[in-house]
Amino acid sequence: MGNPFRRDGLYGLSKLKLIRVLPFFSKRNLSGFALIFLGTSGIFPALPMVDTKEIATPSTEVAAETVAINPKELCQWQRDFSFFNRLLGEKKLSDETEPCQEEVVAKVTPVVPEATPEQDEDLKKFIDEMVAGYPIAIMAPAIAEYDREVAALIVGIAKKESNWGKRVPVDATGADCFNYWGWKGAGARGVAMGHGCFGTPEDAVQDVGNRIAQLVELRKTSEPKNMIVWKCGSSCATHSPESVRKWIADVDLYYRKIVQN
Repeated sequence: MGNPFRRDGLYGLSKLKLIRVLPFFSKRNLSGFALIFLGTSGIFPALPMVDTKEIATPSTEVAAETVAINPKELCQWQRDFSFFNRLLGEKKLSDETEPCQEEVVAKVTPVVPEATPEQDEDLKKFIDEMVAGYPIAIMAPAIAEYDREVAALIVGIAKKESNWGKRVPVDATGADCFNYWGWKGAGARGVAMGHGCFGTPEDAVQDVGNRIAQLVELRKTSEPKNMIVWKCGSSCATHSPESVRKWIADVDLYYRKIVQN
């Protein structure tokens, strides 16, 4: 009959080794299962080797019979088996299975609503008074959402290009395209009379205002003399010097009134 206390497995744990293990109890590192396992007067009954994969991943039949599993208890079982396997010189349970999760907390990213542009009430009032009686008056609230220099260019260019909405392209039905700036790019309603046809007054201000804001950013200035590209495009070679000077002067007149107000 072989020696029941052979040193090549769990049976080989001596009382000295058991004493070294005992501090685990005071730290509550083991579940009740582990306490029972180690608490039998220093002599361990023969236990079959357990395939930890089967513990971590129950078979279909067992899973079908299980009503509920406490995640904390499952994690404690995994820790216990990992502990015993280390005593036996086996690899950790976590080497073969995914680590347990006692609690899964969903990370919720708060949704921050986009900030809506703040309207400058003083600027709106000033523009309202300036353009009163013209079609562009309906656009004053949208224009006042831009900073004063960009808003000044929106108003100044509209005065030069359409007399604030009195000379404008219209669609096939004769409806206003809300294009008061000579914008040649397509709008929500396409192109009419060679110019963009916008869907609403607000859409028109947004498209034109954003483009002007881009030009101001690129040129690091909002001075009308540096915005002549709006009149000439890539080159003023085909425009008379007088027409260029007139465009700058007319836009500058209303630009100054708003910026210096």
